[in-house]
Amino acid sequence: MGSLGTITYLNVFTALAMYYLTLVLKVDPALAGTMITAARLVDAFSDPLMGWVTDHTRSRWGRRRPYLLLGAVICAASLPAVFSIHGMSDAVPPSSVLVMAVLIAYSLGFTIFNVPYLTIPVEMTTDRMQRLSLMSYRSVCMMIGAALGASIAPAMLEFLGGDTDAAAYQTMGLIIGAVVLAAMLTAFFGTHRAWSAPVTEQPKLSIWKQADTLLQNRPFLLLIGAKCTQFVALAVTGGTVVFLFTVVLKQPLTLLPYLAISTSLTLVVAIPFWKKCGEHITKRRGVLIGAGAEVFVSFSWLLVNEDWSREAMILFLVARGIFSGFFAGAILLYSQAMWLDTIDYDQQRTGLRREGLYTSVYVFVERLGYSTGPLLLGLILKASGFDSQVAPEEQPASAAAAILFCMVAIPALAQVCMMLFVWLYRLPETIKGISRI
Repeated sequence: MGSLGTITYLNVFTALAMYYLTLVLKVDPALAGTMITAARLVDAFSDPLMGWVTDHTRSRWGRRRPYLLLGAVICAASLPAVFSIHGMSDAVPPSSVLVMAVLIAYSLGFTIFNVPYLTIPVEMTTDRMQRLSLMSYRSVCMMIGAALGASIAPAMLEFLGGDTDAAAYQTMGLIIGAVVLAAMLTAFFGTHRAWSAPVTEQPKLSIWKQADTLLQNRPFLLLIGAKCTQFVALAVTGGTVVFLFTVVLKQPLTLLPYLAISTSLTLVVAIPFWKKCGEHITKRRGVLIGAGAEVFVSFSWLLVNEDWSREAMILFLVARGIFSGFFAGAILLYSQAMWLDTIDYDQQRTGLRREGLYTSVYVFVERLGYSTGPLLLGLILKASGFDSQVAPEEQPASAAAAILFCMVAIPALAQVCMMLFVWLYRLPETIKGISRI
């Protein structure tokens, strides 16, 4: 349930923050993208620090759980705040200082909850198939959160007043914030009996020595490279899809749930299939299969245009969601489990338990990828002639072309790069008594 909270929190921001800043608050798109990126880069300091803090925390609730509670409260308050900036200032656009302060609070809330939350499964089990089971449940919750944040939340705007109505964003933020709080608190209370490995005294290493040993973990570095390219693609497409529907396809946002729900439901069905496949193929091969298929999925947006009927559009969105959800399940399940394997590899090499450090680096790269996305989107929109003072349906043809570029070319290239990183990943797995790569 924690993943439902974090992914909802992340995806509603990714889907709507740029749109809200540019078309509601009238912020220049390049400036909006830069501010979102700058706020998220705060994690360059907060993520590693959070990992270190949780590694060294001793409490009756364990090393990680106190921060689940604190992070849940901050996230539940900061998400509605992001979409209530219009009510904090009469200026249009509002002060950049005000916007940055709210965006930084949003980023810190995510760090405080997500770093310890992602670390807990590492300590619960080292069994290969048990980890795949854990990651399968997490993957399902992630897809539900993705659907809720990236499509249900935008669709809600249509019913609350429209995609450029400020009050609609504020109401939507309060509703989604309550969902995030409930999911995160469920993770906090639900882990009170979770087993964790006993804490042992660790050798004291300087920060430079810690960094040096981490950089020697080649599988981890390759996985980080693969995930970074994936996160960039997810951030760009996640932030562009609302623009795609309103500017290019000129379709209501109420159609978005057809895409998200078909994707999520297919992934829920596909996860057990890919988990069963994990008894016969390595996680590396599973990711390669999924990423290769997703390259072709990226080009499917070139098939559709604004002249299609509502029925044809719905059929396309459902078909695309089914195809994408099936192969996204492989990427999501196997890559999550690969990350846990690289942490075990570090402990085998060094004798150190540094789950928090590795998780913080992983989360930092995730946030770095998601930070780069808004900056790319903002700069591309600015260069294309997108005007934040003009209604979505009246944007120039060059802006529509730029939006298609962000939805097709960038994710396709990112998936190819991801495949190159994973191809070089060579951490062996034992399957039916045989060591395989």
